[in-house]
Order: sequence, then structure tokens, then C-alpha cells
Amino acid sequence: MDGMEKLSRRFRTLLRPRLRLARPGFYFLVVIYYEELFLKLYCLHGISPMGALFTLLFTVPIAMGLGLLCGGVSPGKGRVLLVLCTGLISLWLGAQAVYYHLFKTFLTIFSLTKMGMVAGAFGGMATAEIILNWFPILMMALPVIFAALWRKKLVLDQPDPAGLRIRWAVAAILVQLAVMGVVYLCGGGNLSLRYVYYRTATPELEMQDFGMLTQTTLEVRRLVGGIAPDDPDMRDRPKWVRPLNRTGPEKEQKYASSKYNIMNFDFDKLIDQETDETLLEAHKWFAQREPSEKNQWTGYFKGKNLVWIVAEGFSTLAMDPQRTPTLWKLSHQGFTFDHFYTPLWGVSTSDGEYVTTTGLVPKSGVWSYSLSSENYMPFSLGNQFRDLGYRTMAFHDYLYNYYDRNRSHPNMGYEYIALGQGLSLDSADAFPASDREMMEKIVPMFADQDPFMVYCLTVSGHLNYNLEENAMARRHWDEVKDLPYSDSVKCYLACQQELELAVKSLVDQLEAAGKLDDTVIVLSADHYPYGLTDEEYSELLGHTVDPVFEIYENTLILWNDQMKKPVEVDKYCSSLDIAPTLSNLFGLEYDSRLMMGTDILSDQPGMVIFSNYSFICQDGWYNSVTDEYRRWDGAEPDMSVAAAKLAEVQNRVAYSAVILDYDYYRLLFWDVRPAKAKTG
Repeated sequence: MDGMEKLSRRFRTLLRPRLRLARPGFYFLVVIYYEELFLKLYCLHGISPMGALFTLLFTVPIAMGLGLLCGGVSPGKGRVLLVLCTGLISLWLGAQAVYYHLFKTFLTIFSLTKMGMVAGAFGGMATAEIILNWFPILMMALPVIFAALWRKKLVLDQPDPAGLRIRWAVAAILVQLAVMGVVYLCGGGNLSLRYVYYRTATPELEMQDFGMLTQTTLEVRRLVGGIAPDDPDMRDRPKWVRPLNRTGPEKEQKYASSKYNIMNFDFDKLIDQETDETLLEAHKWFAQREPSEKNQWTGYFKGKNLVWIVAEGFSTLAMDPQRTPTLWKLSHQGFTFDHFYTPLWGVSTSDGEYVTTTGLVPKSGVWSYSLSSENYMPFSLGNQFRDLGYRTMAFHDYLYNYYDRNRSHPNMGYEYIALGQGLSLDSADAFPASDREMMEKIVPMFADQDPFMVYCLTVSGHLNYNLEENAMARRHWDEVKDLPYSDSVKCYLACQQELELAVKSLVDQLEAAGKLDDTVIVLSADHYPYGLTDEEYSELLGHTVDPVFEIYENTLILWNDQMKKPVEVDKYCSSLDIAPTLSNLFGLEYDSRLMMGTDILSDQPGMVIFSNYSFICQDGWYNSVTDEYRRWDGAEPDMSVAAAKLAEVQNRVAYSAVILDYDYYRLLFWDVRPAKAKTG
């Protein structure tokens, strides 16, 4: 008996130092994994088996590191660190839940560095969201309460051998490397785990597969070292996709500029002289792209004026022939697009603008429009029309420097006028300001010009959709109060009444000035109204909305009063395609190979690209979350076709980032070499 007692005592003596690290480590493993799974369920409404497994695997080394941090110091300090680390983790993951509920995207480190601007503008909304999202916040706060109550049991008093701390740290590093190695071996499928981890820079996919804390570490890595635009050895491409020729220069196919929307760039020379691997791959890819052909609509609006509106939170479902007769008329009597989408990107309004006005995919995790302000942007319509002698102006009825628009919009070729910079509105004392008042003030600034091109970003349709926080909802409440919807939906519709009045004011003023016949009006949304829940959006639809694709369906208005009858376009298209479509319609000189959208009116097949690499095309759709491809006709899908289209999506995303990071247009037009690529 004495021998057993001695053995037991010796065992406890050996085990206790390890328990001092293992207890807090195991605690953090349970807490982080619990919060990660809760966040997946709350934001993404589901957990894939692979996502659950790899989130657990990546949580292990994080938990070991935190266990070392709390258990490797004096008991007093360790207990304080235990509560502090738990609080910081819960705060970060809880903030993600609130942010995702508000913006339908995750909060990035880059956006966090700009939070002073956002908080100053929308601090009240954030407070309201915290109150609204009390349940996830409570669920994230529970571990903090537990840590405070049980800190003495989780961090023991026994001394800790220094050698054990070193071994524990080495073990955590080895586990991290081992998990990364396993991910690297998982290269199968269309969007493999390896591709998501090492290549995509897509927060939603990274969070889904590996967890939010791992997504955060990946973003930090990208901010420090950047991310390459393409995998040179093609290991992360589906095996049936033919790679570009890697043994010699990719010869440019020759197209006549009289037949195609193309410019005279010597890609063969660029390829022969290039030494930077990323730029070399970009030259090759652009060289082999097929440009869009000029068509019967090329130059159809040449010489006319243009008023181009990006409307905050606009949706097809906001229109009604009685309530919004002007919007209804313009959407049904010009070009009508049967399958137009406004996908949601990482920085909501700013990325929605960037996609619409540049024809490029925004780079994940950064403010692409802000970064583009340092670049040469020759294909922006502001610069294009200004070079033709147009008066080019941009307007916004919100703060002039929000999202750095005071830098990006002048760089796009506009005289930029907004609140605080040339525009004063009586309605600006409350939020949101009045689109109608803005239109009444700005149209006289350009209606007497000949010719003019105007870009306008509205704000009246902005969330939150309630009477307490939304001045436009209060203004138009009587017009919608009897509709058979919930109050949030009625408040949203009330906001859009202000857009209707703004567009009516625009049309009336142009007609009074004798400019309506010679002016093209274009209107699309920056994004769908994500201030409504899926359930509230379903009220407008009359059935449960499909949150994967259907929720992004929308309307593109492209109208001129001289069009004799509507032109129906049965092609899948999106806001990414607006800039090249307008460039062709106005007969502008541009190179269609260098824009990621396509001319909707051309013969090129349509494609709608989403931020998580899902896509819709004429044949069917691909859901990256489920790695599923379906054909519209129900036939058995050809996976080689799906893989080829997915590779096209991957390349459009990747080379949009190259254009942004390397100031690629400047290189082509001026042969100015970038000192280094931006990493955002």
C-alpha cells in the first residue's frame, strides 16, 4: 500500500507541471472551438464536416499557445491573462457576429484600421446592432464569465520547469505545421482546402473551412507579405484545365481593332522582356483572352450625355407601378435585363461602386477603391468622357471623404462634390439625407453643360430600416404604412420612395432644360438591401428566398427617352458588366481583355461571379460552399466544363488584384514599372 501511495505521489509530482499548461490549454481549446462553431451556425447557418474538423485542428495549436502564455507565468499573472485572453477572443468573434449581421460580410483587419471613420459615421447603428444581437453576444460572453469564476482552478499554483515550457512551445509549432501540411495535401476538388488556405484570400471560405481565428492569421500574413495572384505550377487548378504554355512566350492572338474592342498593346514584347513572375503570368493571361466583338449596339449612344446612378440598397422588389412610376417606367421601357445580379462584396457600398465603375473584381480584405486612387485608371468613364471634352462630375449626398472617395473619385476623372465639399443639404441634419434634395441642387450644376457625364451615389436607401434611426422612413411612412408587410420592410420601401422622387426630379429637370432626349440614364444598386433579414426579404418575394443566388437578383436600368421600344436581354450578367457595356454603347476606346466584366450586349457568354467563387452562367450554377454544379435543364453536368468556368472565375479574381496591386494599366500605357506590388 505504501508502495502504491509513493508511486501515485510520484506520478502526481510528474504530472502537475504539465497540468499547469494543459489545463488552460484544454480550456482554450473547448472555448475557442465552441465559439467558432457558434459563429458558423449564426452567420453561415451551417457547418460542413470538413469545416468542423479543420477548425478543430487549427484550434489546437492556438489553444496550446494560449495555455503556455497563461500557465507559463506566475499564478497571479496567469489568471489575469486567462480572463484577458478569453475576453479578447470573445470580443473579436462577437464583433464578427454583429458585423456580419449588419453588413453580410466579415470584419477584416484592414477595415478595422479604418474603424475610426466608420464608427464616427455609424456609431449609433453599431449600438443598435449590439442591442439587436444580444443573443450571440451573450453566448460569446459566457466563457469570459466562466474564466473569471474558475481562473484559480484553471491556472494552478505549482511551479513550472523552464524546459517544459520550451517543449510545449515546440509541440504547438509542430502541430501547426502538421495541420498546414495536411491542408497542403488536400488539393482535390474544384475549390480545394489547399487553394482556399494558400490562394483565395476569401474570408467567407477561410472562415467556413478553418475558423475565424485562422482566417485572421491568414489575413495578417497577407497584410505583411501579400498574396500571389496565381499558382505558377498550376497544382491548385482542377487537373482537367489546360494550363498556359509555361515553356515559352504565350503568343498573342491578333485581333483587328475595327472588329473588336481592343487596343494596341504588344503583349508578345511584354512577355519577352518581363522578369517579374507575377507580371509575366498576367501578360500571358491577358494576351490569350478573347476580346468582345463590336456589335450592332456599338456607339448606339455615342455623343449623348450620361447620368449614371448607383443607388444605395436598391432592389427590384422596391419598385411598383403605382408607388414608383418613374423607376418602373425606366426599368421597363429601355434595355431590360432578365437575369441581372448585384453580388455582395467585402466592403459593401465601396466595393459595389468599385465593381460597377471599373469592371474589376475588388480585392478581398482591403478597400480597393481607396487603393485605386494611386493608380492610373484609363478605362473609368470619368476619364474617358473627360478626354472627349465632356464635363464630368460625381456627386454623393453623404460625407465627401467617407471610404476615401475624396481621393478615388477625382482619380476616376470627376469633379467630386459631396457633403462637406461643395454640397449642402438641409436634410443632412438627420440620416440618411434626401436623394431628392440632392438631385434638385445638383442638376442645375450640369444641365446647361454640353455635353456632360455625371456619376451619382445615393444614400436615402441606407439601413437601418426603422422609424427611430431612418429619417427617410419617417418621411414616407404614410405612403407605406398600410402595406401587408412587417415594419422593417415598410421602412425599407419608404426609403426607396425618396429614390423614386429623386429620379423623377432628374427626369423633369432634364426635360425642362431640353436635355432629356440626349441623355442616357443608368441606375443599379451598390448591393441588395442586406439591412433586411432573409425572412423580411422573403416577405417582399412572397416565398422563402434562396440566400445563395436569388437574394442578389436585381434590376439594371439603362434608358433613353428616344428608344422606341424596350430591348430585352436574356443573359446572365451583373454589376461587373456595366462599365464595359456602357463603354461599347458610347463608342469609347477600351480594351475588353483588360476588364473582368463583359459587354452584356455582345455575343460573349454571360457569367455572374460571387465573392466566394460561386458563379452563375447560361448553362447552370456552381455553389462553392457545397462544391456543387447544377445545370438549368436538369441534365447531368459536365464537370470539366464546370472546372474550366471556375478556373476563369479564379483568374478574373486573381488578375483584378494584379491590376490593382501593380498599377497594371499604368505599366501598359506608360511602361512605368512599379517599385513593388502593394499588399494592402
